Order: sequence, then structure tokens, then C-alpha cells
Amino acid sequence: MRIAACNTDRNSPSPLVQDQAMRKKPSRPHSRSLASVLTAGVLLLASSCAWASVATTQPPLQPITINLQNKAALRNGALYTLHMCTACHSLQGMRYSSLPPILGLSKHRFKTIIGTNDRHYHDIITSNMPPSVIYAFTKILPPDLTYIARRHSPAWLYTYLTSFYVDPTQPTGTNNVVFHNVAMPDVFAPLQGLQKPILIEGLRYGSPAKIAIGVRPLTRGSMTPAQFDRTARDIVTFLYAVAHSHQQERFRLGPWIIALFLTLSVLTYLLYKLYWRRVMTSEERWWKINKQ
Repeated sequence: MRIAACNTDRNSPSPLVQDQAMRKKPSRPHSRSLASVLTAGVLLLASSCAWASVATTQPPLQPITINLQNKAALRNGALYTLHMCTACHSLQGMRYSSLPPILGLSKHRFKTIIGTNDRHYHDIITSNMPPSVIYAFTKILPPDLTYIARRHSPAWLYTYLTSFYVDPTQPTGTNNVVFHNVAMPDVFAPLQGLQKPILIEGLRYGSPAKIAIGVRPLTRGSMTPAQFDRTARDIVTFLYAVAHSHQQERFRLGPWIIALFLTLSVLTYLLYKLYWRRVMTSEERWWKINKQ
């Protein structure tokens, strides 16, 4: 007896492979969506826990209005900044030669009234104290004031300058409302006087703690509160002008540039209408061909 052989294609899968493929369970898209939802929930929970662990009660910032057209305030702020703050800090985003136009002074009057701290007129404004000496006393290099003025708002700077208070637990004996455990000493204490904090129960990095939200006068300084307040505002105004040295020029050129763009827009629209008057549509083209 002859057994007829099945003429099968070698490339076709075997019956065993076909049976295993039929027994495979179909994919479940719902399980994938459920897994993505669970993953998102876990990430959201982790982020909320991380936020709660670093939550800190923020003290209110004192409002301040910056007027870059007030040249008297800019000059007063420049005097205090260049003769007090640059003892440790630097202003490497500015040169002495760039300050007269901002302050509304000539070169001669700038050298006479404010001066360059025995530096060259075109030098960058750097600290008067060598970095090695500063580091030996504070163990940290003071940040550049240009960077600080660009990073923080004027309200933060004004609140920082006026909110130093006595803290015996600190190495410098002082602390700050908006900068807890600040390494800078209260250099304005001779002018403003000493202050004590206004403490409330709050959170610091997620843990309960005493939070300073303000200050009260403890001793009197050489200035009245109104005089020191004006001085602090002038310093902030000068720092803001240095950090945004081209803002006055932008305000002066801004209206002219906007007017130029508006004029170009009108001319471009008129040119667009002129071009499309000479472009024939398909209907007009076929009408002229049939007419000829």
C-alpha cells in the first residue's frame, strides 16, 4: 500500500506552532492603561511627599517701587554700595566707566563725588578685600551682587536689607528673615540699629520650627527709620539698575521699534494686495482663453 505524502510548503508553520499561536491569550490594553495610571499615582504621591518634606513657611516681602529716572536715589545707592558693600562683594557685571550714564553724571563729577576706590576708570567693579582674606573669616566667598540682583526681585532685596535681627546662635550673632542662617553679618546695624525677630509657629523644610516673619527695633542707630528706609530703597534701586543696565535704553527705543514694525506691516500688506491684483485665478484664465 502506498501512502500519499502531503505536499506542504516548507515555509508554512507547523501544526504545533499554529496550535500554540491559537492558544496565546490576546493582549489586554486595559491592563497597560491601569499600570500607567498606577505609575502616575505613585509618582504624584512621591512628589507630594517630597514637597511636604521641604515645605517652609515663607515670610511676607515688603513692597518697593523702582524708579530708574530718580538720579538722586541712584547716586545715593551707588555711594553706599561702592563704599560699603564692595568691601566684601563685587559687581563684576559692571565697570566704573559704565556708571556715569546710569547715574546722570559726567566722568569728572563721577570721580569727584563717588570715586573708583583707587581703581582704574575702566576696571570691573570687584571687592576691595582679597578673596583669601574673605574666605579666612567667613569660610565662604560672598556672591556677586550683579547675580544676586538678577536672581531676586527688588522686594526680596529690600526685605533682606531691612530684616537683620539678633540671633546669638549664629556665628555672626545675626540672622535674616528671608535668608535663614545667613553668613553675612549685619553691616547696617550702626545705621539702622539692632532688631529682634517676630516669631511664629511654622514649617522649615517640613519640620515644625519658629519662623521669623518680621522684625522689631531693639536699639537705635545713627539714622532714623525713615532715613534708613530711604537708604535701603536707594541701594536696591542702584542694584536693580546695575543688573538691568540696558532697561532705560530699551524703554527709550521700544516705542520706535514698535512703530517701525507697524509701518513694515502696513507696507507689507499693501505690497501683498498689489501682487495679488496681477495674479489671475483659474476662472479668469479659462474665461480669457474661451473668449479668444
